[in-house]
Amino acid sequence: DTLTVTIEKLVQGGRGLARREGKVLLVRGAIPGETVAVTNGVQHKGFQEATVSEVLIASPDRVTPPCPVYEVCGGCQFQHIRYEAQLLEKAAILKETLSRVGRLAVETMPPVIPSPDPYGYRSAIRFVVFRDRAGFALGFHREGTNQPVAAACCLLVPEPTRAIAAALGERLAKRAKLPLRLESVEIRRSVAFGSTLLLHRTGPAKREQADTWFEQFQDIPDVVGQVLTAGGEGKPQKVKGKTGAIGRKEGRERGGQRWQRFVDGQEWIADRLGDLIFRISDRSSMQANWLLNETLSRTVSDWVAPTAGLRVLELFAGIGTLGLPLARAGALVTEAEANAYALADARHAAKTNHVGRSRFRSLRAEAMLQATQAEEYDVVIVDPPRTGVSRECLQELLRLQIGRVLYLSCDPATLARDLSRLCDGGYRIARLQPFDMFPQTSHLETLVELVR
Repeated sequence: DTLTVTIEKLVQGGRGLARREGKVLLVRGAIPGETVAVTNGVQHKGFQEATVSEVLIASPDRVTPPCPVYEVCGGCQFQHIRYEAQLLEKAAILKETLSRVGRLAVETMPPVIPSPDPYGYRSAIRFVVFRDRAGFALGFHREGTNQPVAAACCLLVPEPTRAIAAALGERLAKRAKLPLRLESVEIRRSVAFGSTLLLHRTGPAKREQADTWFEQFQDIPDVVGQVLTAGGEGKPQKVKGKTGAIGRKEGRERGGQRWQRFVDGQEWIADRLGDLIFRISDRSSMQANWLLNETLSRTVSDWVAPTAGLRVLELFAGIGTLGLPLARAGALVTEAEANAYALADARHAAKTNHVGRSRFRSLRAEAMLQATQAEEYDVVIVDPPRTGVSRECLQELLRLQIGRVLYLSCDPATLARDLSRLCDGGYRIARLQPFDMFPQTSHLETLVELVR
């Protein structure tokens, strides 16, 4: 059925909210204030999905999406909105989510700090690999489905990365059959140095298959290394790769599935953040928007105002891009991270950049807090995944009553939930600052300082 509705506002996820005959519709591809004809989609409890079929009265902020697969690809939600307006809409979504989910009133929402580049900003991107009528291709999943759509030309990555993706795509398309079951390829590129790492994810594979696969891409400019992670049944062995590095290591994934890892060349790239150089290995997470990440790190340093002897605990520390600049400035920093490979990268950064006053703990956030005594730290920085902080972790934070908490979130809903619990426990929001780490999408990074 086709309906005519007026869009009231955007909600988390980037859809426009409209009402018609007592029903709530969440409309893809709309802008607040527009009158649009929509086609109904999936019915959910409390709302119905819909898609714009015709724009009857357009917003002055509407632009033509530059991506040829924007309408079907699930990667972006805001390409049809002028970038300056995207920032305003994201601030409004954050404010509404904090109020609705967390019952938190933010009187003045600071402007979202924009990305230096609204396109071409991603330092890392993962493509799914699939076969269509023309052969094997790189792409993403259609929104809300597992159906692939070819998108090797993704505009969110810089031109050098698109060139590498094109080279990969051309070589895949020429093959009638692959020597292994290739599931995905991730491309990571250093902003400062231009070096590139290719990460292949496959089904079960042998060393000979991995070596043959690596050879297909060794001549691509700027590729300094490749890692192939193979999943499946079978007894893993530790073997030597062609470069002399460990080519395969033992492990076990969910459901008892074994994995093997093969390495060709480097298993890491390096990038610069301020005056520090960080190693990012294949099993560490890489910040997608590295340029804006430098602004974020600098903001954290400005807010913490590190002085000699200030005791800082960073939870979910990753490779140390937030904590190590504080140690460089004089603070005593403890980095806690459950990913041993990321923590090794953080140690490496501290050593190679000659950063003292830092120590490292291979612990989950909950365990680190349980081992912490009251008044042991002056500031704690929390940078959890999209799911937010666990209830157990929040309880420990409230037990310790650390004077200042800096919470960095990549999801407004879980941020609102966790801030509400912390505020109920005696904290108050001193300030917050959103960062547009992912232009053209509905995602938003937010830094919040809480004090007691």
